[in-house]
Amino acid sequence: MTQIERYSQLMKVNIGKVSAHIAVHFDLTGSVLGGTIQAGAPKVVTSYVVESTDDRAKVAAVLKNARNGCWVRAAVANPTPLEDTLTLNGETLNVA
Repeated sequence: MTQIERYSQLMKVNIGKVSAHIAVHFDLTGSVLGGTIQAGAPKVVTSYVVESTDDRAKVAAVLKNARNGCWVRAAVANPTPLEDTLTLNGETLNVA
C-alpha cells in the first residue's frame, strides 16, 4: 500500500481508499533432530481493493507501477541472494 500512495502522488492520481489482504502460505519439511529442517513459503496471495474518482486507466497505471516498484514483491518473486553471518560468543560460527 505504501507504493500505491507513493506512485499516486508522483503521478498526480487521486486514490481515495485502499484496503489489502495478504496471505503467506508457509510449509516446513524435514527433521529438526536429523538436521534436515527446511522452511518454505510456496505462495503469497495479495488482494487490494482501491477506490478512486480518477480515470480508470490512470489508476491502473499507478497500480502497475506500484507492483513493479515494490521491493518486497521483487525480493520474493525473484531469486535474491541472502548473505548472513552467525557469531557465537564473539567468534564466527559456520553452520553450512
